[in-house]
Amino acid sequence: MPITASSVPGTVEPAVQALASELLRALDDQEGHAGGDHLDRFVDAWDDRSRGLAAVRVLGADVLTPSALRGAPAGGADEAVVRAAVRAYPAPAGHSRGATLWNVRDAALARVLVAAGTDVTAWEGLASPRSPGWLPDGQWLPLAADLSRLACAAHPWADAALRERVAARRRDVARGLARALLRRDLLGAAGLARWLALDRAGDDEPMVEAALGQLEIVGTGDPRVLLQCGIAHRLMTRAPA
Repeated sequence: MPITASSVPGTVEPAVQALASELLRALDDQEGHAGGDHLDRFVDAWDDRSRGLAAVRVLGADVLTPSALRGAPAGGADEAVVRAAVRAYPAPAGHSRGATLWNVRDAALARVLVAAGTDVTAWEGLASPRSPGWLPDGQWLPLAADLSRLACAAHPWADAALRERVAARRRDVARGLARALLRRDLLGAAGLARWLALDRAGDDEPMVEAALGQLEIVGTGDPRVLLQCGIAHRLMTRAPA
């Protein structure tokens, strides 16, 4: 079942925030002192394992992206945790907007796993990938709203066709970022800044760095915002593939 308020006992938000903090530490661990299998240890630390697994599912590909960006793909124990989370909370079926967004999220997760050499063809609960035709045409606001919810898909292993379509709408994404900042939607703004950072056109785009700097100040108490900002910085400094 998809993750809802009724599918996990209590609220999953504390677990999501705690996992985001753990991933942020892993992202900053340039020397690898934190060791591997972060997810395995994280889930085992909860009295109710379902909350830890739900947090893994909520953050999607971001549970693997920090280690992958450092060139240290997740170990077998962490991959087993991700697979258990996908099986426990499968993507919804159908063709609703929500189901379509889950398709994109799961495709992003699968691509990080495949890049690390993991075969996901037999994974239960993982949504089937779709073409980037789901992106809203014309109006910028629906596009920005969708992309802000799909920040976990903005990573170097993302589908090339999706990256091209988003790159062609950079001005619309930037408009969405400005709006989110004005509305103090910090998580949404951080997600859109991450999309802009993924395929940054050059040093003539100061908005991304300025937005990330502001978000890191006003979002100090939100690990999810800081995780998005941290990944965005890594994307901007990462050598082109």
